[in-house]
Amino acid sequence: MTRDIPHTLGGSRLLDQPALADERDAWKAFLDVPGPVLLEVGFDHGRRLTATARHHPGWRVAGLEIRRRRVDAVRARAAQDGLDNLFAWRVDARTVLSGHVPPGRIDLVEVLFPDPWWKPKHRARRLVDPPFLQDAANAVRVGGVLHLATDVDHVAAWFDEALAAVPMWRPDPTAASERPPIAQQSRREWRCDQDALPVYRRWARRVA
Repeated sequence: MTRDIPHTLGGSRLLDQPALADERDAWKAFLDVPGPVLLEVGFDHGRRLTATARHHPGWRVAGLEIRRRRVDAVRARAAQDGLDNLFAWRVDARTVLSGHVPPGRIDLVEVLFPDPWWKPKHRARRLVDPPFLQDAANAVRVGGVLHLATDVDHVAAWFDEALAAVPMWRPDPTAASERPPIAQQSRREWRCDQDALPVYRRWARRVA
């Protein structure tokens, strides 16, 4: 049974419902196939997601996104290109990581440019917080990697605060070399380059 998590899509117990058994089974079947797993949380247009699956067929590439049209678009592109190593799911990542990933199954988790939730009253809606990072650590193998990115300085400070609260993550900039290389940028990365905006990245390694 999944723990209670505020503000999740459909409620944090959504995936415990019998009506979603087929979706749970499809996710389990995807993870049951051998191979390293990259999980991108909130993949937006999915450009990096599909590029990773296309150029690294030995990887299992999963994307979790709450906007249906984004998920539908990525699924259509994967079907068109025959990317059977790509899994896109309309679901809240917090729900999945808290109870629907075998411990240590994931090799790399990416969270790129999460919503900054500018208003103080929306603080509780932040994605990257200690409970989320703890769930991610449980899902990632020892030695696995976490990649966070933002172009907002105070969000980078949230990253640092949350990482410091979860000892299973150790900051490690060298972990960037373990991300399967692609030339494709996300839409936000491209915009930051165009506008000469700094991008704050945090790389961390899962430790025992």
